[in-house]
Amino acid sequence: MEQDVFVKYQNRLSNRNKMGRFLWGIGYLLIFRPFSAPIFHHWRTLVLCLFGAKIGDGSKIHASVKIWAPWNLEVGERTAVGPGAECYNPGKIVLGNKVTVSQGAYLCAASHDYTKKENPLVTKPIVVGDFAWVAADAFVALGVNIGEGAVVGARSCVFKDVEPWTVVGGNPARFIKKRILE
Repeated sequence: MEQDVFVKYQNRLSNRNKMGRFLWGIGYLLIFRPFSAPIFHHWRTLVLCLFGAKIGDGSKIHASVKIWAPWNLEVGERTAVGPGAECYNPGKIVLGNKVTVSQGAYLCAASHDYTKKENPLVTKPIVVGDFAWVAADAFVALGVNIGEGAVVGARSCVFKDVEPWTVVGGNPARFIKKRILE
């Protein structure tokens, strides 16, 4: 393969975005992450909202959650994001009401267009519907919609939309069964 095919990657994010992430990085280290006790969940919500996140009443974001850009995060009411979860969100991430994102889950709202020489950043929103559950260590790719009430099994990799009230699992995630509540 010829070397001239590749072009140096160009970061096309705005200076405002870069400054916001710099300030958020400092805020994360000093006023978000250290307040890990459960009694501080209101404090962490306030900090996220000050950086532009939209967080519904009763939602709890664990102190060890990594959020790339709080201003691209929308969380409904009574939603929980567990320890060590990551929201890589140069693109929007929207979590509905009563959603659970378990420990270690990775929501990835961006990638690179490997078909272009410049390898530009590509963003697409991730939307997780009400009552859905993204289980431990699951990976959700950009542009994926997880339907209402759906369950993404532990360690699954989701690259396509998940139908409402279904259970998926594996790599890549596949339909396992319908979710029926008793």
